[in-house]
Amino acid sequence: MRGFLGTILRSALIGAAIGLPILGVGGRGIMRLIAHWEGRVPAFTLPGSMTVVFAGTMAGLAAGAIHGIMRRYIHHTIARNILFVLFAIGFTWRAESTLLQRPRLMFVALTFVYAVVLEIVSAKTETAQAFTVDQSLNPT
Repeated sequence: MRGFLGTILRSALIGAAIGLPILGVGGRGIMRLIAHWEGRVPAFTLPGSMTVVFAGTMAGLAAGAIHGIMRRYIHHTIARNILFVLFAIGFTWRAESTLLQRPRLMFVALTFVYAVVLEIVSAKTETAQAFTVDQSLNPT
């Protein structure tokens, strides 16, 4: 059981670390761009921006945990990636249902970037961890 919880926790932390800049800061940037497009004067408040960055980080944490569960149980890489991307995009599409089409698609694109980066970092972390375990089992 410790391996399962360790996998989920590690994936969740990686997801949060990636979610902060991509979903949090990137989401705040998209919000500012949307305000310009809509002809509104973009407002910057520290508490508002912190809320958006925090929400992006927590979304990354949750998505990372789900990604970790999928990595543990779905071993076919392509199937797992397609399923995760569909899940993440579906969740974003539903969560941003009140937005107009173009802003909604911008958030979906941001989610896609997050999913790709999460998979790349997770794969590199897994490879590095496997190498470390292999080296500790077979010191030469």
